[in-house]
Amino acid sequence: MSEEKKDEMVPVTTEYEVVDQVDDQAIVELMTGQTIQDYVYSFKQGGRVVEGLTLAGINEAANRRGGIQVEEVNYEETEDSWIATVKAVDTITGSSRFGAFEQAKKNGSRPDPYAFTKAIHKAQRNAIKQLIPVPVIREVLNYYLHRKVNAGNAALQQPIPEQAAGNITNAQKATFAIATKLSGALEKASISKEDLWLYMKRKCSVESRNDISERQWTELSAELKAAETNTTLFEGLCKRIKQLTTASNESEVPTVNEPDETEAYDSENKEEKESKKPSF
Repeated sequence: MSEEKKDEMVPVTTEYEVVDQVDDQAIVELMTGQTIQDYVYSFKQGGRVVEGLTLAGINEAANRRGGIQVEEVNYEETEDSWIATVKAVDTITGSSRFGAFEQAKKNGSRPDPYAFTKAIHKAQRNAIKQLIPVPVIREVLNYYLHRKVNAGNAALQQPIPEQAAGNITNAQKATFAIATKLSGALEKASISKEDLWLYMKRKCSVESRNDISERQWTELSAELKAAETNTTLFEGLCKRIKQLTTASNESEVPTVNEPDETEAYDSENKEEKESKKPSF
């Protein structure tokens, strides 16, 4: 455990110090009931533009991803600082990460009344950030950077190219077919098709179904098949989907809707049948 903590320590750099200053302000705003303004940061360093998510942005990305929980919070007081260590767990993949932070008790020469709170929040930030898939971070970053530059405009959305029916693999076909069979039972459990496909994309850490690999499609079809044949496993699947849907609904970042994947499967099947009809 001590070795894992050591590996997860975040190095102190100029960029990290700038981010800490932004996060300090966010924590004070949070504790004093103000509206948090900065979800992203962007500045120039060494001739390059540095961009990333602040503490508030990371929490937003975690809510959008869903399934990330803080399980352990430990802290230690020294003469001059508070040291916090946090363990975060991804309940979808089973992965876990540790994050740590040491916060000075003084801000310059003055005592910092929020030193303890800052240590806890920043340790949580460092743990949670490691569990958020890169596509989700990019999605939230693009949304808030766009809003920051173009205040009042609609959120930037990247068009997602539709996948040609001819490129649908056997593993995808199996997933589409089982999803269609489960649709009635899922609807009775108040889970829509959109909820199911959002869960699949988030589980595979992708922004579009086109980015799901053949191996991931195989795993998804196996998960759905197991849920189709076992009541307990079906209930577990529904619980995971609902947790993710709730987290996504609480997020400010809009979800980019794709064409119905089951329709893509039906279309592909129709084309296959048409091709097998005798020509006259």
